[in-house]
Amino acid sequence: MEIPLAMQGLDLHEIELVCEVFRSGNLTMGKRVEEFESAFAKYLGTKNAIMVNSGSSANLLAVEVLKNRSINGVHSLADKEIVVVPAVLWPTSLWPLVQLGFEVLLIDTVPDSLQMDLSEIRKAKNIFGDRLVGAVIIHPLGFSLDLVEIQKIKDDLNMWVIEDTCESLGAGVNGSFAGSIGEIGTFSFYYSHHITTVEGGMVITDDDSIADELRSARAHGWTRNRKDRNEIETLNPTLNRDFLFVSSGFNFRPMEFQGALGVSQLAKLPSFIERRILNIEKIQNGISGTGFEIIDYKKAKDAQAVDSKSGSVRHSWMALPISWEGGDAEVSSILQELKTAGIHSRPLLAGNFTEQPAGHHESIKLFGELGNSKKTYSKSFMLGNHHNMTELQIDHLIENLVSVASRYE
Repeated sequence: MEIPLAMQGLDLHEIELVCEVFRSGNLTMGKRVEEFESAFAKYLGTKNAIMVNSGSSANLLAVEVLKNRSINGVHSLADKEIVVVPAVLWPTSLWPLVQLGFEVLLIDTVPDSLQMDLSEIRKAKNIFGDRLVGAVIIHPLGFSLDLVEIQKIKDDLNMWVIEDTCESLGAGVNGSFAGSIGEIGTFSFYYSHHITTVEGGMVITDDDSIADELRSARAHGWTRNRKDRNEIETLNPTLNRDFLFVSSGFNFRPMEFQGALGVSQLAKLPSFIERRILNIEKIQNGISGTGFEIIDYKKAKDAQAVDSKSGSVRHSWMALPISWEGGDAEVSSILQELKTAGIHSRPLLAGNFTEQPAGHHESIKLFGELGNSKKTYSKSFMLGNHHNMTELQIDHLIENLVSVASRYE
């Protein structure tokens, strides 16, 4: 029996929906994308949602806009200003910062966890002062960090915050959804994530001026989709109003079929998350007492409780992160046995990025030894957790984890 890392997640109705959009002849960004943006903003309780073609693009777009605002005086910006990022990451949380001229400072996690140690940000600010201008805070694999503390960091330290929530749609705490506290929150709809538009992403913000800058930068720097376009066009009466450019930009526009899928999938999100939580609960019960531990499970043991104000959960479990605590066995040997049983695995996110060839870039610095992050990487791995997993697949997974643990303990 195969247990893949990712599943498609689309039903026959949604496949037909895509065909319907293609038959309509309306293909690029239009009314269906706008409908998804509106539904997504309403779901998360934010004023603005701007859809893009991927979560990676969402991160790059967010950094581009905040950098431009820094140049315009919202925050001072000199060459090689610093932005902090957690050491447990996927590379597209980091590279937009390097590509746009920042120095990146990797911050450690708390012990035996994937969570960025938010207290380390305050220590870094004390050392680097005004050079430290921002933070990309990642909510890892479905777990919402402390949103009250993120708000305090943003307020106390005079720095901007991007919440990379690409892995944690639906998670939240303290009456808010993850992604809604920073200047900008980013999301991904890659096919293995909580909801899918195949590829696709979203950027959210409560700041209307940032939202308009995001809309311009998404599409070549155009004014076309800005809410304040009439105001700008009035100031430039001699220029063609349909081809007026006011900022730097990319082509990060999504397709109409992605908007249609997004609306359909978002309506199912609560049931998808409920199923993912049930998977984790069953797996946890099945492997209890073995040398395997689900990372951050104990910190989110109230995960099934839905926040009465926002409708969020503390952990929406995009995947199954597991650590081996049972002895001196090499994780590689364990993974080989799981592979033989048809259970696909991978390192946590990008693995220990400080050991990757790309991790030695001159703009990437370490804040301390990152001992907790390195320890977590060395003894852990990631398995799939999808709302379309069958009971037989979950039983097969548990049976093999228990069997492997018994041989290595």
